[in-house]
Amino acid sequence: MKQELKEKIISLLEKEIPEVKQIKDKIKIDIPKEDKFGDIAINVAFLLTKLLKKKPIDIANQIKDILEKQPEFEKIEVAGAGFINIFLSQIFYQNILKQILEEKDEYGKAKEKNRGRINVEFVSANPTGPLHLGHGRGAVVGNVQSNLYEYVGYFVEREFYINDAGRQIKKLGESVCARFFQIENPNYLFPEDGYHGDYIKEIAQHLYKYEREKILSMVDKEQAIDFCAEFAKEMLLEKIKEDLKGFGVEFDIWFSEKSLYTSGKVDEAIEFLRSKGLIYEKDGALWVKTTQFGDDKDRVIIKSDGSYTYFAGDIAYHYDKFKRGYDFVVNVWGADHHGYFPRLKAAVMAFGVPEDWLKVIFIQLVKLFKNGQEVKMSKRSGSFITLKELIEEVGKDAVIYFFLTKDSNTHLNFDIDLALKKSSENPVYYVQYAHARISSVFREAKERFGFDPEEDFEADLSLLKENQERVLMKYLSFIPDLIREAAEKQQPHKLTQITYDLASEFHYYYNNFKFLIEEDENLMKARLYLLKAIRYALRTLFKLMGITPVERM
Repeated sequence: MKQELKEKIISLLEKEIPEVKQIKDKIKIDIPKEDKFGDIAINVAFLLTKLLKKKPIDIANQIKDILEKQPEFEKIEVAGAGFINIFLSQIFYQNILKQILEEKDEYGKAKEKNRGRINVEFVSANPTGPLHLGHGRGAVVGNVQSNLYEYVGYFVEREFYINDAGRQIKKLGESVCARFFQIENPNYLFPEDGYHGDYIKEIAQHLYKYEREKILSMVDKEQAIDFCAEFAKEMLLEKIKEDLKGFGVEFDIWFSEKSLYTSGKVDEAIEFLRSKGLIYEKDGALWVKTTQFGDDKDRVIIKSDGSYTYFAGDIAYHYDKFKRGYDFVVNVWGADHHGYFPRLKAAVMAFGVPEDWLKVIFIQLVKLFKNGQEVKMSKRSGSFITLKELIEEVGKDAVIYFFLTKDSNTHLNFDIDLALKKSSENPVYYVQYAHARISSVFREAKERFGFDPEEDFEADLSLLKENQERVLMKYLSFIPDLIREAAEKQQPHKLTQITYDLASEFHYYYNNFKFLIEEDENLMKARLYLLKAIRYALRTLFKLMGITPVERM
């Protein structure tokens, strides 16, 4: 909305003040913190001072005369040395309500995906066990940020990087294999650094039931370990996919780390860097010149023993993304990867991409509390509470909302007791209750008056004259701008505050005004029209977050 107002104001001013063309990129529209300073404010008078060789206040008064003629602007005030405060008209807000009812639960969303094609990679958990709370928070942040990018007009591909190469998969195989042999020989040695938890035993029991003869016939123990590793990896990956789908998170691409090596993509990326003169040999190892792109030192990609470093695989993976032609890519990483970002960014810049082509959102730890005490252990995982366990206890919506209540780069304490409360203290209950209340009003309107607000209807919106109605309409009008800001700044957590503020304004309205007004049908319809717009705005926000629009509570 701010952009549309800015374009309209510039268009009006250019006709009478041609110099506006020279400074239009610098014009800003702000939302004053206090209502007495208008609905929006513009800085254009100060920007024109040098060009017009006039005082800002004189230019502001000239601009006031131009804008006052427009029906969208109720009043223009010049304040101080030349500030221009604009009060938007009832007609403007009526048009906003009509727009919401047309766009429904995609209010403000870009009509076309024309801003570019991007890749968002998130979760990317090792397929060696159940998803933990950190994975869950990453899933929410990555999925909601993807939704935000789609809202503002990007074509988004969601990607899961399967960490199926390296020591952790071998350790998985050793753990399952040991549990398999312990079924017949309880004294069979379990690896000291093996994966514990009931899920390892369950996989071993499945193998014992269906693959016993095959495994026992393997003379080479390493063959048995590799077989167990591959089977367990696939089984756990399917479980991860199932848990994520139940959480409302689905991926377009499942990319195997192992495939980078089997397909020769690691060597291909290294040869590409070599062709650009960025590879050299020292101390029997192969190095890449990341210092040319801001890294504090060059990095080894092939060790002196001929094995690849983990960094080589990451370079190859991002080279593959580069070749896929994305306008930019976003990685959602755990907080322990902070120090890794500068070196990978340097390596990626060696491909010839812009400095901000690779973006990273960091996820901090989640601590779980119940009855005032931190909860740490899970029998099933052997070391942590799983995402599935938390969802089963408090519900998907509460988990999503609570994971979004803080910036992802700050630690989060998740209070189970609060998430289960059915009162206004619980923020997810509070926002869902706003939606349910409106749905309840609509059901009552149909029962008492035979009037169904769910259907299309006309209303005299000029009757919405109460101050709280203006407050609500004003907030509704700025929601698309607030969503866009959250998208561009990669701040999906802002959605919870936007939603909470809208719910709060609605609850105040609900508690202080009547909607089903038998003696004034026109006012009733006008207020139900406003409620319908509020409900669609809530649904838009819920849809972005992946939360259920509850009809009854």
